Amino acid sequence: MHRLLLLWWVLATAAGFSLGSLVELVLGRSSGITVLAFVAVGGTGAAVLQWLALRKYLTQVGWWVGTGVAASIVAGVVGLAAGVAAAIATVIAGGVESGLDAGLDAAGVTAAVLFGAALGGVQWVLLRRQVAGAGWWVLACGVGWVAGGFSAGVTDTAAGWAVLGAVYGAITGCVLVWLLRRRTGRA
Repeated sequence: MHRLLLLWWVLATAAGFSLGSLVELVLGRSSGITVLAFVAVGGTGAAVLQWLALRKYLTQVGWWVGTGVAASIVAGVVGLAAGVAAAIATVIAGGVESGLDAGLDAAGVTAAVLFGAALGGVQWVLLRRQVAGAGWWVLACGVGWVAGGFSAGVTDTAAGWAVLGAVYGAITGCVLVWLLRRRTGRA
């Protein structure tokens, strides 16, 4: 039963994040701060599909879909703050145009790196009452997101976003299955 959950989780996460590539049609290739839109759309798509699988195993996960949006906001705010700091520093050192470019890139990269941990933290709030050791979820999301990003390379195509989602889904899915097995005593 848990193997089926793992398979569904990986496929759902890959399919959901590949939706992020649809943003390319509107905004163009992902660069700088536009990566936030890719992540927000893909993360929300993945959260919807994950919720469909998760609701069979856990109760009170109705807010799971909102976790993608909340994590995007958290990562976006921190990313924008990093972007402003980078822009100011670069303007002081090298001029206005290079400062704007540096700020947009710093905002996008910071937000992208923080998204996994932010998502894990928000989802931890939902998981902590139902599974022992839910803190591992935050670590799995952070590691999964970074590993997925490195695996996908440039994630401005549906295939790249699907690879990112599949790697992220495999890492978080394994931890989810482990947490659920611990809960039922079948480790």
